[in-house]
Amino acid sequence: MPRFAMRGAMTQPKLELLSVLVVEDSGFIRTVLTATLRAIGIGRVEGVASGAAAIRWLEERRAALPAGTAPVDLILSDLVMPEVNGLMLLRWIRYSPKSPDKFLPVLMLSGAADRQYVEQARDLGATDFIAKPFSAQTIASRLLFAIARQRRFVLAKGYFGPDRRRADKPVAMDCRTTAPSEILVVHSASKARGIDRFPVIQFELPNRLGAKAGLAPRDPVPTLPPEVLAAAEEEIQNRAGDYAVWIGAEVEEMGRRVDRLPREPEAVPGLLAQVNRAAHEMRGQGGIFGYPLITLIAKSLYEATRGVRNDRTAVVSVGEHLLFKAHVDAIRAVMTGRVSGDGGTTGQQLLASLEVAKRKHAKAAEAGRG
Repeated sequence: MPRFAMRGAMTQPKLELLSVLVVEDSGFIRTVLTATLRAIGIGRVEGVASGAAAIRWLEERRAALPAGTAPVDLILSDLVMPEVNGLMLLRWIRYSPKSPDKFLPVLMLSGAADRQYVEQARDLGATDFIAKPFSAQTIASRLLFAIARQRRFVLAKGYFGPDRRRADKPVAMDCRTTAPSEILVVHSASKARGIDRFPVIQFELPNRLGAKAGLAPRDPVPTLPPEVLAAAEEEIQNRAGDYAVWIGAEVEEMGRRVDRLPREPEAVPGLLAQVNRAAHEMRGQGGIFGYPLITLIAKSLYEATRGVRNDRTAVVSVGEHLLFKAHVDAIRAVMTGRVSGDGGTTGQQLLASLEVAKRKHAKAAEAGRG
């Protein structure tokens, strides 16, 4: 377990006292995340494969612990998962009467770092949002900020979660939608009398995680020593070979599904949903292990299949099938040739051939509409 040396006057956090629950449906990425968190010094890391499994885990932990004891210090959850996704899990934590801790810090993690997903996570009370591909530095910095800078919670019409303003800044009175007299500030020792008379409740609670990690309220946000971050990043890169084997199998399965599209019209909606989901996973992973071309190609395939994935009457045209197949072939070529980085000339040729396929499909689609 890493021991952090003192650097200047900065207090190093006692991360070995903290616990994190990782919620990620990809077993491979879940293993990477848990190894990374342990490498930066988190004392207890648990992993589950779905939002539903996370809810069960939290309920079981709550039942096994003394009343008032938090089942875990922080959750790091993927956003896009089957059945109970990260947003549904977040909603359960913030609003369910069965939630063991409605103030639990939740960092959302996803390759779907589109504005709409970020806004959904924010509006449901996410503590922070981390986009894939991630690095050890990103994971550590967001985690440390959440520990050292607990934001006050706000309860208002349609919202419960951390104050979405990251810093206290003066607001002109004519810009306010709520007058100061309409805000009730609740402290840990406050009695919740007349709480229903106020449209906005602000919870000013002690920073339990900061205190547990040995940080004083006015301490700066800590950073980890370079050697600790380097070791954590090495944990990630050591799995690059495993990633190449894993994604090789994934792209072959994706290719089989794409090949079935013209032969099995009744299965098209389900097959496209599976291809779309696999592309989503790949677009968030390639850059982590040195294959940014995978991220670019998979993002393009995700967007190409997104519009029809939920259409139960979807029919795949010849042009669409060829377009999907071109993406699969490009991903396969990157992994077969181990084309890392930007791929140089090879990478440019792959991306150029993909653009040709997309233009052909666009022209065919336009001709079909005409």
